[in-house]
Amino acid sequence: MELSGKTVLVMGATGVLGGLIATALADAGASVLGTARSNDSAARLPASLAQSLLLDLEDAASVQTLARYLADRPEPLDAVINAAGIVGFGTVEGTTLADAASLMRVNHLAPAELISRLVPRLAESAAAERQPVIVGITGIVSEQAFAGMAAYVASKTAHAAWLRALALEVRRSKVRVLDAHPGHTETGLASRAVCGVAPNFPMGMTPEHVAQVIIAAIIADETSLPSDRFAA
Repeated sequence: MELSGKTVLVMGATGVLGGLIATALADAGASVLGTARSNDSAARLPASLAQSLLLDLEDAASVQTLARYLADRPEPLDAVINAAGIVGFGTVEGTTLADAASLMRVNHLAPAELISRLVPRLAESAAAERQPVIVGITGIVSEQAFAGMAAYVASKTAHAAWLRALALEVRRSKVRVLDAHPGHTETGLASRAVCGVAPNFPMGMTPEHVAQVIIAAIIADETSLPSDRFAA
C-alpha cells in the first residue's frame, strides 16, 4: 500500500503507540484523522494530524456520531487503524462483571461497531483501486492466554476472531485486514489498568519498534503479524 495521498483513521492517536503510528503515516504523506477520548486528552494528539476527532469507546452515542460523520464525509477513507484499548488485571473470580464488560466494550464491541459502519467507505476505496486496509492490534494475548488477565485476554481474543471473520467477508471487495500481535510493549498502559494491578512484566519492546513493524506490514500488503514477527 502506498501511503502518500491516502486518508487514514487512527483510533487511539493520543496513546503512545497510536501517536507514533499516526506520526509515521503523516510523515509518509498520508492524511491522518486521529481520535481522542475527550477535549482534554486531545491535547496529546500529534501535531501532524490532518484532523482531530472525538471518540469515546465507552459511549455508544460517541461511536455512532463518528460513524455517521465519516460515512458522510466526501473525502475518501482508505484505512482504519485501531490503536485504542484498555487493560485490566485480576483472577477470574476476582474480576467484576462491570470491569469485564468495560474491557469487552472498549477492546472489541465499540471498535467493531465503528469499523463495520465504515466498511462501505473502504469498499469505495477498493473500487477506486486505493488498496484499503483495516488494522487491529490485538497483541500476543490473542495467541496465548495468561493467568490473572482472563477478562482482558477474552476481549482481545474476541476482537481477533472478529477480524478473521471480517477478513473473509470483505475479501471479495478487496479490503485487506491486518491483525498485529506484538508482545508486551513499554507504552505505560499497564500502569493505567482499569482494574487490578499489573504483574512484574519483564522489559518489553519499545513502542517505536512495534510501530515500525506495523507500518512496514501495512506498506507490504501483509495480512498477518504474529508475535514472532516483532522479535528484534
